[in-house]
Amino acid sequence: MKNSRKEMENISLALEKILNGEVLEPPAEYTDTLPSKITHQLFRLDEMLRAREKLAALEHSQIKELIAEIAHQMRMPLANLESYTELLSGALENDAQRHYLEAVCKSEQQLKFLTESFIKTARLENRIIQIKKESVSLRDTILKSILTASRAAEAKHIDIRLEALPEISAPHDAGWLAEAIYNLIDNSIKYSPENSAIAIKAAADEMYVRIVVSDFGAGISEDEESRIFKRFYRGKNTSGQPGFGLGLYISRQIVMLHGGFMKARRKENGLDMYIFLPVS
Repeated sequence: MKNSRKEMENISLALEKILNGEVLEPPAEYTDTLPSKITHQLFRLDEMLRAREKLAALEHSQIKELIAEIAHQMRMPLANLESYTELLSGALENDAQRHYLEAVCKSEQQLKFLTESFIKTARLENRIIQIKKESVSLRDTILKSILTASRAAEAKHIDIRLEALPEISAPHDAGWLAEAIYNLIDNSIKYSPENSAIAIKAAADEMYVRIVVSDFGAGISEDEESRIFKRFYRGKNTSGQPGFGLGLYISRQIVMLHGGFMKARRKENGLDMYIFLPVS
């Protein structure tokens, strides 16, 4: 009876070590009893889990190297193209040639933006980018996003209004969260009419901090509420607007790495986009 109790304690201890990520020591001896068989099976399970962890780490390292190589291969010709266009700009003699060069430069910038978005997306999806959450001011992070978007807003005479924020604590990576919020603001600017407004507010409950970006633009249809955060998705009302359908997707990936989630809600005139972040 005493031996059985000891064997059950060993099984319980082995399970606890596996759950805590600790290494199991090989069983001292094998006997033809059920507890002994269970102990040996647990040791084999632990070995298999550790082998898979090593394989996953190796695969992650290989993916990281592959993305770095792809990034290098994509950026090199773009850098060369940029150098060539700069050299050409000083050698052109008439307006027609300059007009064509301007078109080339514009396409080059779009391609550069798309390339960087692809690279960023791949890094986020494969968790190569590390989110470092700190207890920094959420208000400052939102203001940084607004400042980045201010030039585009001014060009369309759009007023970005930040409602008075209470003291809200939500540990976050200020740089990455600012980019996520900026993408929402930028999206609202694109699809809002001139001389309109965008409202930004935040609130908190026991579980989540909620950031809301509200616009009065083109809006979306009911069936698009769950689709606009998908990669490459462009809404039905985006005709004639520049974009590749990556901004909101990147925001969603950033928020997910923070342990949060996003949602969109259509309204009669415009769209509300929400970021939910855990309070701790």
